[in-house]
Amino acid sequence: MLPGQGEELLIPFPGGATRQTVPIATKFRSTWLSSSLRSLRERGLLDRYLGYLPAQHHEAVMTTVAGVWLPTEVATAHYEACDRLGLSEEAQLAIGAELGAHAQGTVLGTAVRLARDVGVTPWTIVSRFPQVWSRVWVGGGVAVYKLGPKEARLEIAGWPCARIPYLRTAMRGVTGGLIEMFCRKAFVTAIPKLCDDRTLAYRFSWA
Repeated sequence: MLPGQGEELLIPFPGGATRQTVPIATKFRSTWLSSSLRSLRERGLLDRYLGYLPAQHHEAVMTTVAGVWLPTEVATAHYEACDRLGLSEEAQLAIGAELGAHAQGTVLGTAVRLARDVGVTPWTIVSRFPQVWSRVWVGGGVAVYKLGPKEARLEIAGWPCARIPYLRTAMRGVTGGLIEMFCRKAFVTAIPKLCDDRTLAYRFSWA
């Protein structure tokens, strides 16, 4: 299915912006970074990672407490270092899925409890994607298009990290991990023609 054919816009970009005019993300919550570092540490990758991370970012990455705002430049340096680790696609997806699970926090807590109690569908978490994003990032934004009863397209724009191959793969894991809180299995694929240095796009479905 090509963009624009038989789809329904469920969630527009913030402020009615287009993919090209979404404000650039300038800050992010350190909690996002902490979750990513936890996955690297558990795999014994932290020393190698620090060897690739520029020295000027070591203090911000290793000593910042959870819940504070950091400049997006730190996130970019972090993901560039992760990219240089040369991890397999399987490992990148797994780390992304773990990050998605850690991200549920207070934003998704109620929805997850509802899913367990009354069996709500993945559309519940899809409706909360803007909240999840705004809790972590200042600037940038997400849009969601419904493609079918169990299929949608997620677009993330205004994100300088989008150009990094590691992140493009890991975000497939993040998205799949969030969707699988509400279903048996999620399937996520990138849409290369809609991706650029500041934009990511994924088609996802579930069973």
